[in-house]
Amino acid sequence: MRLDPAAVIGVGALAVILLWWWRSRSDLRRARLPPELRSACLVYAECLFQSTGPVSISARVDRVYRNAAGVLVLVELKTRETNRMYQSDVIELSAQRVALMAHTGDVVADYAYIVTERPDGFRMGCHQVRLMAHADVISLATRRGKLFVERVEPQTTCSSGVCRKCAFVQSCDLPWV
Repeated sequence: MRLDPAAVIGVGALAVILLWWWRSRSDLRRARLPPELRSACLVYAECLFQSTGPVSISARVDRVYRNAAGVLVLVELKTRETNRMYQSDVIELSAQRVALMAHTGDVVADYAYIVTERPDGFRMGCHQVRLMAHADVISLATRRGKLFVERVEPQTTCSSGVCRKCAFVQSCDLPWV
């Protein structure tokens, strides 16, 4: 069987184009990271971790990178219409840190990154956030547990926007809901 030279050249060209496309996509994803993590090693992606103790915290991480100093750094990917982070993001990442440290015993940075992009894939920004202390995460988880079994009274928020999105808004008697 004789190979057609034009077909061989065409297949070769297609392979080069596919390789270029794959590498450019990989470079684009890496460019979305903060400069500190562009040369870091991806250690975990979409993994579940759990802490043990009086309060058990389970958390699924989006991405965890090992930086040049050997410290693990959490990265949360968010698809949003606006380039901003929320306090709930900090709580989520802080819980991830507690679960990851307890599960692996590794040192995890006390800061993390939130990378935002629009639904169309356009990258908007990268926010570095300071994570909550371990004791504060445990305290928050304990209070949440007590709220669900109605051992403590819920507190109001200073943000009417948060109230409007609350699952309990119908049973609330705040003036702005």
